Amino acid sequence: MKFNEKWLHEWIDPNINKSILYEQIINSGIEIESIKEFKPIFSGIKVGEIVECISDKKYNTLKVLKVDIGIKKLLTIVCKASNCREGIKVAVATVGSILPNKNIIDKRVIRNIISEGMLCSFSELGLFSSNSIIEIDESVNIGVNVNEIFSLQDKIIKVSSTPNRPDSLSILGLSRNIASMNDIEIPTIKYKKNIIPIQDKYYIDIQSEKDCICFSGRIIRNVQLNIDTPIWMKKRLFFSDMLSNNVVNNIINYVLIEIGQPIYMFNEDNIIGNIIIRRAKDKEEIILKEKESILLDKSILVIADNQKILSIPGNINSYHTEVQKNSKNIFLGSAIFNKKSICNIIKKFSSNKILEYYYYGIDSSLQNDAIEYATNLILDICGGISGPIIKQISPYKNNINNSISLYHSKINNIIGFKINQKNISNILYRLDYKFTFKNTYWHVIPPSWRFDIIIEEDVIGDIMRIYGYNNVKPVPLKKIFITKKKDELKEFKLDMAKMVLVNKGYYEIITYSFIDPQIHNIFFPHRSPLLISNPISKDMSCMRTSLWPGLLKSVSYNKNHKKNSIRLFESGLCFSLDKDSCLGVKQDLFLAAVISGNYSQENWYSKVRKVDFYDLKGDLESILESICGLNNIEFRRQSILGLHSEQSTAIYFHDTFIGCIGSLDPKLEEKLNFYDSIFVFEILFNSILDTKLHKIKEISKFPTSRRDIAILVSIHIDCINIIQECKNFFKDIIVEINLFDVYSDKKFKIKQKSLGISFIFQHYERTLKEYEINLMVESCIIALKKKFQIILRNSLNGTNKI
Repeated sequence: MKFNEKWLHEWIDPNINKSILYEQIINSGIEIESIKEFKPIFSGIKVGEIVECISDKKYNTLKVLKVDIGIKKLLTIVCKASNCREGIKVAVATVGSILPNKNIIDKRVIRNIISEGMLCSFSELGLFSSNSIIEIDESVNIGVNVNEIFSLQDKIIKVSSTPNRPDSLSILGLSRNIASMNDIEIPTIKYKKNIIPIQDKYYIDIQSEKDCICFSGRIIRNVQLNIDTPIWMKKRLFFSDMLSNNVVNNIINYVLIEIGQPIYMFNEDNIIGNIIIRRAKDKEEIILKEKESILLDKSILVIADNQKILSIPGNINSYHTEVQKNSKNIFLGSAIFNKKSICNIIKKFSSNKILEYYYYGIDSSLQNDAIEYATNLILDICGGISGPIIKQISPYKNNINNSISLYHSKINNIIGFKINQKNISNILYRLDYKFTFKNTYWHVIPPSWRFDIIIEEDVIGDIMRIYGYNNVKPVPLKKIFITKKKDELKEFKLDMAKMVLVNKGYYEIITYSFIDPQIHNIFFPHRSPLLISNPISKDMSCMRTSLWPGLLKSVSYNKNHKKNSIRLFESGLCFSLDKDSCLGVKQDLFLAAVISGNYSQENWYSKVRKVDFYDLKGDLESILESICGLNNIEFRRQSILGLHSEQSTAIYFHDTFIGCIGSLDPKLEEKLNFYDSIFVFEILFNSILDTKLHKIKEISKFPTSRRDIAILVSIHIDCINIIQECKNFFKDIIVEINLFDVYSDKKFKIKQKSLGISFIFQHYERTLKEYEINLMVESCIIALKKKFQIILRNSLNGTNKI
């Protein structure tokens, strides 16, 4: 919501410094997005009076004027504005005046007549669009600077509100907040009571009682809409970006900003029968003012008469009921709708400012006041006569103020220090709560505009924002909060994993848990998406089942910004459908990372190379080694959805699938416009928590002995299986086993490869003897021959080698 500061001060003026005022607005729970100084971009414009107006004989559109601006000489000005006439006061740009875009007014010869200035319209002054010259009130003295009478120099404040503060979406709501914080009288709406000269009315039929809480309306006849909006209203709506060319539209926008109440306006001559609030029929049609036809369904709430749809909540009016400048009779309406029905409309149509008010919530106690206030403005500006207000209330009315018990002990317990009873009672009074104190607690009823106050904690939050969070004294916690061991272990191991990745040059990112359903279908076409019933937007309407979409979106962003080396990781919850879980949704903690581009930054010492699968695998092994060890980790060749069929591996821990690693599927890379290979991994962190932490041991003082062997084995046997068998053989002995060479040659038999394996032996209590080591290696070779039919190649030359 945008408004000018002077408008706010007309409602409340707490007599405090402006910076303190802004700070109070923020401290009341309302965000100030921006404060911009507005200064007129013109100068030298004065008030003048047309004392003579003569039409040119040759050119009827031109008029030769004599204008008095308070100096001895009358100015001669040539003008062609249609509303130019004798006796009116106007805005005169004299010679030397500066208009927007630094246009300087000079004397000009028009049809052989010297024009000594120009009469200005608002559009020529860089304000609201209007081709007619400005007509100034007769009471204004000539010669006065236009800036003084229009009072254009102002500050434009833009605020935004959270869903729990619907009361702040109006000037009145902001004024109430400021009044409460400064302990001054809360402002109210002031209007004169309208005389009811006609008794005509419509019967209001609420058929969809659960969707429409209440509906009010009245008829206004004999209005004159072919007139201009008053300057004072134009100026305020201009600052609020809500100015239109229709005077009645401007009035209902003015009421919306000032008191936060949406008003409906229909052409009363086109209403047939009753006003009906109902659900649309399947494939029922509404034709908008641009003659655009839209098909509706049963989920959409509509306002209709006996024959047609008049409007959809959000002031989405049918062209049949649109009020034009030649309309004479109008119907004003105001409604309170159920939030769920508004969500259905937002899904069908893009959200607008009116729908935002309905979604956040509207104060039902101001409904009739809003219609009366709007009627006042219409009758004063456009004339006319009004009928009675008819109000229909649904039996499902659900925004009745809550009665809450507020305990003094709970307030002190939650905020951590004591506030005396008098202070609390004073704050409740300032907030306009109805309350009575009974020994140890207050019986409170929030004001009608704070229907978001539901439980005791809501009241405490309201009290604290008036008390002032800056006044809260820091007090050390006295209670000891005990967390579960499993949660502590999870946090500890996750921190260890993050530390490893950060030390290897990765950057942590945090992305939304909501993703676009189309992205989900691209990555996981065979998984059912978990859709949100009330999403922030269409592209954030699906819960993520993997961290990959967020990571790859970040990769795309960085690549588009010319980042040549990318290393990112993220940890977070992912969601999947599960009948056995709470609410049918399972939540699991995942850790994922992605690399792409160059392995290192360009330098003079080493050649630039691209990252590959083994770079990421090495980083993942470092993580797994630090949190659970690699003894029970197995990488199995397996096709993974979304990864390259020949460059993807499943990860198992104690024979349980915990994640995968690999290169992104080329088809996905093409769809996502990646020009470099992308390597990703993702592990289910919950699955590796049930492991014992590493125990600290002394380093052995005795020397190590190394033995290397070279064996031939079938290419169909994975190296990991050979290494694992060796580890199993030396299960009770401390031996470091490493694969240091993989080699193939045409001399070998078909489909064979050579593996070089090293064994490093060490004992904690004594030095191993050579025959013991040789015996162990020979026994291991026999076991490998028996299981994998290996062939021992010629012994490798070197010390301590078989």
